[in-house]
Amino acid sequence: MAGLVAAARRLWARLAPAARRLTAQLALTARRLWRWLLTVARTVDTAAKQGPAPPPPQDPIERREPAGPITVFARGYVFTFGIRADLTWRSQGLRPDQLAWYAHYFQPQATQRLAGIAADLARTVAPHRAGELEAQLQRVLGQQEPWPYARGGQQVTCRPEAWVQLDERVRQTLQPYWERVIALDCRHEEFLRRARYAEQLNQRWSAILADQPDADAPQAVRDELARARERTLSEQRAAARWSGELLRQRHTGPETEPEVSG
Repeated sequence: MAGLVAAARRLWARLAPAARRLTAQLALTARRLWRWLLTVARTVDTAAKQGPAPPPPQDPIERREPAGPITVFARGYVFTFGIRADLTWRSQGLRPDQLAWYAHYFQPQATQRLAGIAADLARTVAPHRAGELEAQLQRVLGQQEPWPYARGGQQVTCRPEAWVQLDERVRQTLQPYWERVIALDCRHEEFLRRARYAEQLNQRWSAILADQPDADAPQAVRDELARARERTLSEQRAAARWSGELLRQRHTGPETEPEVSG
């Protein structure tokens, strides 16, 4: 028995240093793992509080109107058109205040270019057809790439948009005409409503009279019902012709109607 105890003590004496070293290593590894888990937890908590990452910054945009009115002559060089414009400036790598400076610097050049395009188109357009000029001008501008301007190695672009207004003298001349057009259009709508109502009413009466059991009725009653049917059918056909004629007139319109915009 004493020999076994002595052998166990000798074995423990040999294994004890290794066991202590293993215990120390496990404790160190556990502390490192715990610190790493704490770091990960703090990172996740901070990210959750901050929310999603903000989107990347977009290039600045500067929108401006020309400093003064743009006026171009219409066909005949007596009346004019007014051009209302918006100039949208863009650039990459500039702060908003820098882009605003470049937009202010190049705005006279862009305004002059826009006025030149509008003037070339307006020379062939009658003074009362602002809508026609506006459509042509917007089509030309839409087909062009943004206008580039550069200074000091920095480039900006300008995208113009334009709308056309009548000369005030032309507007005053056309005002009585359009007042009459509006009044006639209102009457036109009223006639159409009346015609459609007459058609609907006559269709109902025709259906009611057609269902009357007049086979056994006296001849006088049958004759009266027949005349009533004929009258309602005649009114129905007249109302249909009336409605169709009004619709054709509405779609055709006056051939000399001027086109006006703004």
